[in-house]
Amino acid sequence: MRRRDFIFGSLKAAALLTPVLSLRRAEGASASGKRALVWVNCCGYPYAEDFFPTGGEHDFVLSPILADFGELRDQMVIVDGIDIRNSGLDPKGNNHVRTIGKVLTAKDLLPAADSEDGQPGGISIDQLVANELGVPTLELQVNPTHDSHMRHRPFATGPNAFKPPLANPIDAWNKAFADFQPSSDPAEVEAHLRRLTLKKSLLDDLTGELSRFRSELDGAERLKLDIHEDAIRRAEQSVSRDLEETVIPLACEVPAVPSGDFAITSRAQAHLDLAYAALACERAGVVSMLWGFSGYHWKYEWAGVGNVQDSGHDEVHHLPGQRRADYITMARWDWNQLRTLLERLRATPEGNGTMLDNTVVLAISHFGVHHQMERIPAVLFGSAQGALQTGRYLQLPQREDNDKLLTSFAHLMDVDIAGIGDDPNCGPLAQL
Repeated sequence: MRRRDFIFGSLKAAALLTPVLSLRRAEGASASGKRALVWVNCCGYPYAEDFFPTGGEHDFVLSPILADFGELRDQMVIVDGIDIRNSGLDPKGNNHVRTIGKVLTAKDLLPAADSEDGQPGGISIDQLVANELGVPTLELQVNPTHDSHMRHRPFATGPNAFKPPLANPIDAWNKAFADFQPSSDPAEVEAHLRRLTLKKSLLDDLTGELSRFRSELDGAERLKLDIHEDAIRRAEQSVSRDLEETVIPLACEVPAVPSGDFAITSRAQAHLDLAYAALACERAGVVSMLWGFSGYHWKYEWAGVGNVQDSGHDEVHHLPGQRRADYITMARWDWNQLRTLLERLRATPEGNGTMLDNTVVLAISHFGVHHQMERIPAVLFGSAQGALQTGRYLQLPQREDNDKLLTSFAHLMDVDIAGIGDDPNCGPLAQL
């Protein structure tokens, strides 16, 4: 009976491993191993040539704002010709509210009974992708405070349903890591599991015992033993396949709880570190980040901009002709902070490539020139595991609304939608 108990126990152990590993995969980025990062910038640009490159699709020359992206040139697709549809509710604020409410939803705003600002008209693309994949999300905002105003809320789970980002890095850390206690180092777990698969079977050491045991059984009991032995071997084979398909997050290092004065620069770095760790540790399959808010008042003294008394937006963005150089400096600093995160993803090996190969990044601004909603900055980073041809400056033959770009982003994440927003059948951009 002890030998029989061992056989039955071995079967349970082997059979249970497979659903456990499958569950672990389900908690990760997605079934395909892809993850997503959506970065919303509120700066725009003073003149189109300050953001968009010159040259052709493959021989393009980076613009002043993107001048430092040379090392990522082969990992990016700059999309030129995307507009936000000029329709629907028009709250006051020079398009500040309308554009940030539509940049990720492509849906007209809804009126709000208690506010002239309006409410989101539909789900934003980051939340839609996360819902379809069944993965957790993390929403961040680089700004000293978060306001209930729509200028601070581009993310939404549906009509009239904001998904507020977290401005305090401590709150963001608590959401992502407060209840995260890995049992041991992931590398050791992987090595241990793979060592277990070096043997052909856990039954190999029991050949003699099984032979003697089988000789003691009658025909029906012997048949049961044969069935159990076969089930164990099949379960082990399934476990081996799961191990081959499972991506163990070897780059996962739980960051320390953020601390400090959380000035803009330190707050930005804390959020970028949290975004990386959440993706690397599979604490979020989709990370969304709002850089500032629509009309943010940073002075950018840390970037070398002078003569700003109160608001970089009011004193520089409102004077793009007079303060063009300062405007470029501000926008360049913003985009360079994203660049540091992208380079970190690219420098992290994962599978047969890097984390950036498995991360679909959408970087987008809700403003083009100053407060206009035409020809907005939009860049995709990462090859989406080979689904996206990168190293391109894509000049669309005609202007397209952002719903097609958002649909393309979903398709790159293997979420097959017909469209999003006001045109649920808009389709993707054919060029992507």
